[in-house]
Amino acid sequence: MNIVDHLNLTRRRLLIGGLGAAGLGAIAACTPGGGNAGEEAEQTGDGSSLTFWHYYGGGATAPIEALLAKYTEETGVAVTPRLIPFGDFNRTLLQSATSGDLPDIALVNAFDTALFADSGMIVDLSDRVEDWGESDQYFSGPMATTTFDGATYAVPHVADTYSLWVNNATLAAAGQQAPATWTEVEAVAAAVSEGQNFGLVFCGIEGVEGSTAWILRFLAAGGDIRELDSDAGLAAMDSFLRLKDAGAISEGVLTWNEDDVTLQFQNGTAAMMINSASYLSSLAEAGDLDFSVVPMPSDTDQFSFLSAENLTITKDSANADAAWELITWMQQPDVMNEYLPERNKLPVRSDTAEAEIWADETRQVFISQLDVAWAPDEEVAPVSAEIFTGIQNALQVSLSGSGTPADALAAAQATADEALA
Repeated sequence: MNIVDHLNLTRRRLLIGGLGAAGLGAIAACTPGGGNAGEEAEQTGDGSSLTFWHYYGGGATAPIEALLAKYTEETGVAVTPRLIPFGDFNRTLLQSATSGDLPDIALVNAFDTALFADSGMIVDLSDRVEDWGESDQYFSGPMATTTFDGATYAVPHVADTYSLWVNNATLAAAGQQAPATWTEVEAVAAAVSEGQNFGLVFCGIEGVEGSTAWILRFLAAGGDIRELDSDAGLAAMDSFLRLKDAGAISEGVLTWNEDDVTLQFQNGTAAMMINSASYLSSLAEAGDLDFSVVPMPSDTDQFSFLSAENLTITKDSANADAAWELITWMQQPDVMNEYLPERNKLPVRSDTAEAEIWADETRQVFISQLDVAWAPDEEVAPVSAEIFTGIQNALQVSLSGSGTPADALAAAQATADEALA
């Protein structure tokens, strides 16, 4: 299906607040920014210049653009980055695809890769990846997001996972230990809660970002994202309602983003939080917080949540060979181990993760979660924003008491069914 034929199908999806922006987990880790880093380089087709579009705003801009500048210094290939705000990124790609002026390389949300592949906006890299011979170095979760309809359309760039953060001092004072199951989470969170000091905090803000914690609880209960109104869905919602009724979580989670959640944890008003590795440096630098990180709790199953970005070559690249050279250079372990600590991100390759800088016990917990990190498959990924938003709506209805969990999940199921249809 070409871009023109696909336009009507994708336009509605792309206008839903940044398609596929889960984790996002993924959202909180990539702060929206704006503007261009420079004028677009002329497409020469001789490999002497490349264009590179990304949505790494805020503190994430400098590291990625310094990495590209280093490549230029080493190779003489001019790379012109363009920063597009996260909320505008997919829409801008779609508009550029229709006019034939996409960049050489687009750094995209991993969950959107299947949509762009299906739309014909990015090119099949299967032969290049096979000839390269390094795909077996990648963790299975990130690598799975690069495929569509049996072909490989991207190379993983960076990843993030979610774990359970615990305030050691708070738990010790209450005679509690870090929980390993969701049943234990409920018990520990209730035991350490008092007044406005809550046992567990997580992001439940409106939109896709606020769905992550519930999805983690749902998956652990044995849930399938296509069957939200299942027994697993009710079990997950009932678990969160028990936490609320015990005073272990605040209804304020429905308005908190991941930065807000981290502040609650840092200030000691929350004994535990569900969050990604993105906050390791800031909390470590806080200095006076005695915390540890443990794997996400289990129930029927044990899952983390994958937040990741992929590197793609677009259909309009005049310099596909040069673009591939840049992508493979960026993924070298020595390059990534210099870049990743600045980004507070995790390596997507096992050989990169073997470096000494990842020996820290806390970082190892997050890396270990890559083996159980969930990401939507190629059927769900293109409509994940719609489904995740429906999930957050169900959470909001249930925790606010404005409707029953069964009714809320039925509405979420209807949203998912429509999206998947």
